[in-house]
Amino acid sequence: MGHAPVAELVGVPAGVPGTGAAPEEPNAPAEPGRQRLPFDARLVLAGILALAAGLRFALLAQNSVWLDEAFMVWVAQHPLKIIPGLLRSVDQHPPVYFMLMHLWIGVAGAGEAAIRVPSACFSLCSVWLTYVLVRRISTQNVGLLSAFLVAVSPFQIAAAQEARMYPLLGALALASTLALLSSVDRGGVGRWAGYLAASTLMAYTHYLGGLVLLAHGIWVGCCERRHLGRWAICIAGVAVLYVPWAPAFFEQIRNGHSYGWYHNHALYMNLNDLLGLWAFGGSLFGMASYFFTGTVGPVEQLIVLAPFLVLLWRGATALGAAPRSLALLGLPPLVTLGAAFLISWTRPMFIPRWFSFVLPFLTAVLARGVYDIAERVEVPRERLIPFLIAALLLYQVPALDRYYTDPEARPFQWRAAARLVRALGRPGDALVFVGSPAAIPFKYYFRDPVPSLELAPEDRVTPTEAQMRQLTAQHPRVWLIATIPFTAETRDRILGRLGTAYRAVGLRQFSGAIVYLLATQQIDR
Repeated sequence: MGHAPVAELVGVPAGVPGTGAAPEEPNAPAEPGRQRLPFDARLVLAGILALAAGLRFALLAQNSVWLDEAFMVWVAQHPLKIIPGLLRSVDQHPPVYFMLMHLWIGVAGAGEAAIRVPSACFSLCSVWLTYVLVRRISTQNVGLLSAFLVAVSPFQIAAAQEARMYPLLGALALASTLALLSSVDRGGVGRWAGYLAASTLMAYTHYLGGLVLLAHGIWVGCCERRHLGRWAICIAGVAVLYVPWAPAFFEQIRNGHSYGWYHNHALYMNLNDLLGLWAFGGSLFGMASYFFTGTVGPVEQLIVLAPFLVLLWRGATALGAAPRSLALLGLPPLVTLGAAFLISWTRPMFIPRWFSFVLPFLTAVLARGVYDIAERVEVPRERLIPFLIAALLLYQVPALDRYYTDPEARPFQWRAAARLVRALGRPGDALVFVGSPAAIPFKYYFRDPVPSLELAPEDRVTPTEAQMRQLTAQHPRVWLIATIPFTAETRDRILGRLGTAYRAVGLRQFSGAIVYLLATQQIDR
């Protein structure tokens, strides 16, 4: 049974003169090098890319920078040759993204919008790569719809407006998968070298990229066994190129236990939360959002997710007629998610927002499900396809509206906290930070040369007697800056310690940022 022509995606009935569309065989692989894209399909793809660009670059500086973004800037502003060693001792990521951002910040600066431009660009590339990949293994219309769903995904847009490595990881995951498919289909040393290059960059961008390579290996072993030797040679090449980073990787593993604040995050792996983010960006009906866990129970979550689960089921069933294509799309998210859950049983550390990079693979299955349902319902497809797309948008648009207009959609308001201290500060004030998670993002905005002291939240004698004497002798007022989680026990201990010389004369709680003003007993408010 054939698929609807591309004209149906934009609401033009089949058979209208001038559409330039023709029926296609299901799951028929395309050969982009030999087959030109019809003119109307190019227009649709251009419109999708324009929409994606508008959604990703709109209000790029609206949200306050938060800890992870500020940390990236802090690392990237070090000399290039120092960055790998710095990451080795203070972080748990490979160096490519940070080194790339070092070069970018040197050109564009470290402003809020500037540091997010690369993520928006990489996310836009993912929209195009989604079309190219899906077009190779399915039909033109499924490829266009897949790209459209990635373009309007609130989950993808939130990641695209954050100065983190996940959009780059997503673009490289698609590029390496496409390079692998081209290599096994058409051969050639150049294509395998392209796969080697994309795979190496992906492994140097994030450790989750290694799970995508594992998925590739399973796919080659099951569906393209005759190419297993060539794939193994490429992976051996990746391993050789990774040797310089291997000591840093193992040191980061050894140091991981020391990042207590990193592993105390509230958003651990929850399948329904992650499915909600994949399906429509979450944040509706009590579902999880990019930063927050869901507030409804599993049964209610499954009810909300039911339409998307049905579409995924129908898409997987339809692609099941071509197991090679289904495995190519399904294995990257399945292997990545499965490994994350297995590791999380012993060491909770995975957060749902990290997995935006595999969303394009799932949207391809979702898009195929839309066309499968359209083929089975006795309604003209030129009417049903737009209806199904509109139904999907009924979930997407409210989540997008909340993302762009609700200030509570993001939990960290460091810009406002720094503005308050700058407005009310006096000469002789000092800053006291409860840990680096408060110091790094606050200093991104507050760059005035003010004396500061960083306390360790877990240190029960903080501040020490020497620190107390220095504070009271030189600074009649101090600003105590903290962030979540700022437990009652930590708060009472630090304030009780400072209370021997200071009293709290002001408190302002922003979303994710807590600011106390403390003054000695000898001065007025």
